[in-house]
Amino acid sequence: MPTVKEWIAIVALVALVLIPICWKFWKRWDRPSLASLLEMKRRIRERDIREAFIKEDAKVREQQRIEAERELAIRKAQAPPPVEKEVLTSAFGNLGVTDSTGTAVLEGSVVESKETILAPVENVDSLVDQLDVEGIVEDVIPEAAPVAVQLRAETGTDDVKWDEQQEDDDWSDIGWS
Repeated sequence: MPTVKEWIAIVALVALVLIPICWKFWKRWDRPSLASLLEMKRRIRERDIREAFIKEDAKVREQQRIEAERELAIRKAQAPPPVEKEVLTSAFGNLGVTDSTGTAVLEGSVVESKETILAPVENVDSLVDQLDVEGIVEDVIPEAAPVAVQLRAETGTDDVKWDEQQEDDDWSDIGWS
């Protein structure tokens, strides 16, 4: 019966022989077949062709965009030919009514009458006195109305003392100063 050292030597020798053999079979099994290699090459070639078409299409679209911008710039740079004054007057004359500036007034437009223009009022106080203010006070909601503040000129700066605490102060326990 072999000893432990002999068993270790036998196992090491068998491992040294079997490792290259297993490696060879594993590599052969792990390699792709010829059909899968051809399929991978075909897919790579199709991808390259698709990318080339996409790049060319992008170049064509960019060129079209540049051409469109150029045409638009040329159109903007060209002013329309001026129209003769006789043609304009005959065109406006054919439209019908013209206003004081000689411009035609179209059918659907609002015609300004001289009656709607009011003369400036010199006495505004009389107009304010004529206003009806009877029902206004009832409609005003106090929460929504602005607060009127009246400053009195007779109040001096010595009359107001900010550091003085009042007896009815609800916040007396908080030391504000």
